[in-house]
Amino acid sequence: MNAANANTAQPSWAPPVASVVGASAQAREQATTLLGAAGFTLRPTPSGGDPTELVEPATLIVALGTGTAAERLRALRALAEANPHAQLVVTMPDDAPNSTMRRALRAGASGIVLDGAVGAALVPTANAVVAGQLAVPCALRSQLAPRPLSYREKQVLGLVVLGLTNREIADKLYLAESTVKTHLSSAFAKLDAHSRAEAAARILDPESGYGVGILALGNGAPTPVH
Repeated sequence: MNAANANTAQPSWAPPVASVVGASAQAREQATTLLGAAGFTLRPTPSGGDPTELVEPATLIVALGTGTAAERLRALRALAEANPHAQLVVTMPDDAPNSTMRRALRAGASGIVLDGAVGAALVPTANAVVAGQLAVPCALRSQLAPRPLSYREKQVLGLVVLGLTNREIADKLYLAESTVKTHLSSAFAKLDAHSRAEAAARILDPESGYGVGILALGNGAPTPVH
């Protein structure tokens, strides 16, 4: 039975219903054991079949991924399309970039667990998701709710993206070079960047929320500071 065509209404007191798909039989057994011990009712999943065709509908589907982050994203999109009424938790590689994890959220995931944290994070994530919450690794916090950049920080970053050195930025904005370094340090912390290259990549990432509009600040008329 396809979950998309089933009436999955449950009494409010009923335990949450979960299915575990993907990965190896051993990995599925581990996840099933963790969820069962936490009070979830486990539904059977296909044996060697298409994970989008669940045997019975589930409130929560845990997609244990294998392969690259991009491959897992494709599988997640198919799973979300086939089960539009289920909440989805997906595992991602430990080194998956934040941009890929953001794509997982847009693809339909309500929870993300890194491969290396399944034992510790799967159950808390599953509980949060069935309670209607979004649950993601802490690494995504600055991406989901970025701290706002000040006007001066945007100016300095815009010039960094254009390739100017700290000395050239200081001359253009009539600032001391030490002040430029201070603004950069603050901006890097807000962007979760550790270098000029990382900061530029974050600014130019169309999904970052900053975008190339910041370059207009860097190209604008210099603002003397007295």
